[in-house]
Amino acid sequence: MITAKFDTTSKLHLKFPEKNKPEQIVDAIRAFVDYELSRPAELQLPHTPIMVNLLQQWAATDDQRTQGEWQRANAAEAIERLDQEIVELVRHIRKTLDAAFPTRPSQAKGWGFKSKQTTKNILLPQSRTEHLMTLDKYIAQEQSRPAAERFTSPDLAEVIRVRDTMREQLYIRRIGRNQREKSVAAGNRIAAAMYNYLQAAAVHLLTFNFDFTITPKLEYWGYNVVSRRVASTKEAVEAGAAEITSAPETTAEADAPDDAPTNSAYTNGSISELLDLIAPDV
Repeated sequence: MITAKFDTTSKLHLKFPEKNKPEQIVDAIRAFVDYELSRPAELQLPHTPIMVNLLQQWAATDDQRTQGEWQRANAAEAIERLDQEIVELVRHIRKTLDAAFPTRPSQAKGWGFKSKQTTKNILLPQSRTEHLMTLDKYIAQEQSRPAAERFTSPDLAEVIRVRDTMREQLYIRRIGRNQREKSVAAGNRIAAAMYNYLQAAAVHLLTFNFDFTITPKLEYWGYNVVSRRVASTKEAVEAGAAEITSAPETTAEADAPDDAPTNSAYTNGSISELLDLIAPDV
């Protein structure tokens, strides 16, 4: 871990996106890149091309996440409809078997159903998995019989279609969910790298552009600079913050515009986490 503290007595506070909110980090990177690319190439920071590349990676990953979620959601809707179809179809099959074996319910086992001998009832499956297993057994049993002996209701082709469509949609939903989860994980890794480069770029700017002094001109790069209450020496010591004498107000700002925006003009969103390189109470 590396911690650096600059301008600890400043009345300004440099806030960074929260690490666990990738969207905030990406917005901050976009603002940084937009401003950097508007400057002459010779003045751009060495971090800029890397940030541009990270934004491209994020966009590709986010597209994959969106596609996976769309695929998963569509399949989930189809599965919900198919669940009802299968339930009705299995009940239909049970009625057919009831009619075929009114006094011998155990015969229904050959078509995938369980029975209760004491009541002579053919039992219905309960879960989706049980329903699909019942259809699998029913289809296999019917296909093993001569066509002339097969049950005419429900139509075997329709039973096969519903069963196959359900398995297909379950597969599509699983693939979409996996793609979404992989994309989210990849996006989190990209956002973590972005966060590090935001910190590194801030150190660079403070070092080479602003004489280690926090200034509202950092907002041109998308950083969020706000006013803060300056703690007393005693409070700072109690909070464990090392005090460093503030740099003079006159700073090196040659490559920043003359009129810096105020914090109310451009805050890049309120973000609560302070940059690691600045003391938590700064």
